[in-house]
Amino acid sequence: MAPANLNPNFSLGNVLEGPAAPPPDGTLSDFNNPPNKNGLVRAVLILLLTITILFVLVRVYSRLILKKITISDVLGIAAFALYVSFVCLFFKLADSYGWFVHMWDLQLKNFPAVNQLFYQGLLIYFAIVVLIKSAIVLEWIAIFVPDRTRNFFFWSSCSVLVIHNLFYIAIIILELAACSPFERNWNPLIEGKCLDTIDLAVAVSAINVTLDVLIFLLPQKVIWGLQMRNQRKIGISLLFAVGILACVAAGFRLSASLQFSKSRDTSYTFAGLALWCLAEVTCGFIVLCGPSAPKTIAHLEIQQLASSLKSWAGSSVRKLTSSGNSSRGSVFTVTHKRSKSSLSQNGRRPRKDDTIPIVPKIPVAHDSSSSLMQPEHNIQNSDAAIFRTTQFVATEGQRSSNISQDEYNRQHPWVSNEKVA
Repeated sequence: MAPANLNPNFSLGNVLEGPAAPPPDGTLSDFNNPPNKNGLVRAVLILLLTITILFVLVRVYSRLILKKITISDVLGIAAFALYVSFVCLFFKLADSYGWFVHMWDLQLKNFPAVNQLFYQGLLIYFAIVVLIKSAIVLEWIAIFVPDRTRNFFFWSSCSVLVIHNLFYIAIIILELAACSPFERNWNPLIEGKCLDTIDLAVAVSAINVTLDVLIFLLPQKVIWGLQMRNQRKIGISLLFAVGILACVAAGFRLSASLQFSKSRDTSYTFAGLALWCLAEVTCGFIVLCGPSAPKTIAHLEIQQLASSLKSWAGSSVRKLTSSGNSSRGSVFTVTHKRSKSSLSQNGRRPRKDDTIPIVPKIPVAHDSSSSLMQPEHNIQNSDAAIFRTTQFVATEGQRSSNISQDEYNRQHPWVSNEKVA
C-alpha cells in the first residue's frame, strides 16, 4: 500500500495528538471510543478461518488416503501458513486501533502503526496469491493432463501460471522498493521519496480479476469435451466452478481499490479492501481443496458402513448365543429303556442320566421321488433346524431254539450238505 499522503485527495493533520486527517464539516473527532466494526470483522474472520481450516483438513485427509504428496500440497500448506499469519494481523488491528475507523477518529501519532499493519498484510496477500494459484493450476494440470501429455490445456495452463507469477513477483518487488528510506512505505511522517503506486493498485486489481477468470475457465473446456453423460459433466463442472467465488471476490476487491484510490478516508476504505483480499484467498483454498471433498466423504462413508456392519454382526452373534442358551432350557428328555437282550450284549445296566434330547418339530416337505425328506424353502430361520431326516425300518424275526445246532451248521456247512445229499 502506498503511503496515504501520496493520495491527491488526502491531507495529513498537523498535530500528532490531533486527527490523522481533518474531519468533515460538522463532525467531531472521537479518539477515546471511535465508531468501528470490530465485532463484524471478528465474526467474518472466525467464519473464513473456520471454512479454510475445514477445507485444508479435507485436502490433508485425502492425501493421507492416497499416501501421496504433490507439489500442489506443499504450495498449499505454505499458503495456509501465510494465511494464518494474515488473519493474525487482522485480529491484531481489531484488538488495537480498530477496523473501519475513520481518519479523523484516529490520532496522527497512531497512523503509521495502522498503516504498517496494512502494508504488511498487503505483502502477505501477494505471497498467498502466488502460492495458492500456482497450486491450483498445477493441480489441474495433474488432473486433466494424464501421462504428461503436451496438449492445449497443458500449454495454456503453463502460460497463465507463468504470467501470473511473474506479474505478482514484480508487484512484490515494486512494493518493497517503492520508498526510500524503507520505513516511509508505511510512515508518511518521515522525510523520503516514494513512487506513486495508487493507480498501480487499481491496475493490479483489474489484472487480478482477468487472471482469476482465465484460471476458472481452464478446466471447463476440458470437462465439456469429455466422453460422458451431460449430467455427469454438469456435476464435475460445478465441482470446479467454485472458482467463480474467487472471481466474484476479486471483482469486489477491484471496486474497493477504486474507492480507496479516490478516498480521503484511507483507513476506512482500505479496511474494506483488505477484507475482500482475505475473502479472495479464502476462495482460493476452497478451489484447491474442494475437489478432494468427494473422495474424503466417500472414504468416511465406507468406514462408517464397515463400522456399522461390524457392530451389527457382533450384535447378531450375541443374540444367537443368548437364544441358543435359552433354547436349552426348553429341550426335554426322555429315559431310554434298554431291552434285556441289549443289556446282555452291552454288559452294563442303564443309567438314570441316559437321555435323548428331543428337539421341537419343524415342518418339512416330503419328496415323492425319494425316501429323504427335504425342508421347505420358505421355512423361517431358526436357532435349531432339521435339514434332512432318514427313515430306518427295523424287522423282528423268531430265532431258532436250537442255538448250538445252528452255530455248528454255520461253522461246518459241508456236514449239512452231506446230510442233504
